[in-house]
Amino acid sequence: MTKFEKYIKNLAIHEEKKNKFFLNSRNKILVNAGIGLNWIGDYVANPKIKYRKTSISVDKVLFTGTNPKWNKILIDQCQKNVNNFKELIKNDNNIKKKLLGEASFGNELILMRGPDREGFYRIIDGMHRFVGAVLKDKRTVSAYIPVNEQDHLPVCEAHVIYDLIRGFQRHAKDQQGKRELYYSLKLLARTYENVIGLLKKRFNFKYVADQEVQKIIKKVIMENKK
Repeated sequence: MTKFEKYIKNLAIHEEKKNKFFLNSRNKILVNAGIGLNWIGDYVANPKIKYRKTSISVDKVLFTGTNPKWNKILIDQCQKNVNNFKELIKNDNNIKKKLLGEASFGNELILMRGPDREGFYRIIDGMHRFVGAVLKDKRTVSAYIPVNEQDHLPVCEAHVIYDLIRGFQRHAKDQQGKRELYYSLKLLARTYENVIGLLKKRFNFKYVADQEVQKIIKKVIMENKK
């Protein structure tokens, strides 16, 4: 290890210690959802989204994406449908054996969203446990489902906004860049509940002393009121 690599290692430890105090349980999930490229943070990071515990028939649950190999089975072959999956493992012992070796069989609750208009639920977290339950021929699973999902948007990390602003400042500070930053912030404000608040409090002139950026931010904030 070079001296610089050792410096980087120690810096990483320092940054982690320094920032861990800003991360409560929901924010930790949001950060890790970004690393894992999954939707868990979308559903649990906003404390305004409430959940209740319930029992759901496995036949009313649709498979969601996991890893490419499982997706070929659960999504491509079974079309996300549990009954198709049951038929598949009844007729293909190799697939059944493979999944028995890879699934989980714990009793932890599964996190779901739904139901949709047809009464189906989709798994946010717990696909391996759900597949394990189906393999064990369970008729129902215990789950947490949102009760007011339609009333609130998810929240995003502040760095999502910062990355856009920083990119504009460093490499795209021209007329095209202004348009692109404006529309990017507009999209975020439309799809995440905390963006306008962050623009007002975390990205005001006190923190981002850039007149061109502030002009764009003010425009987004004003138009969001309409």
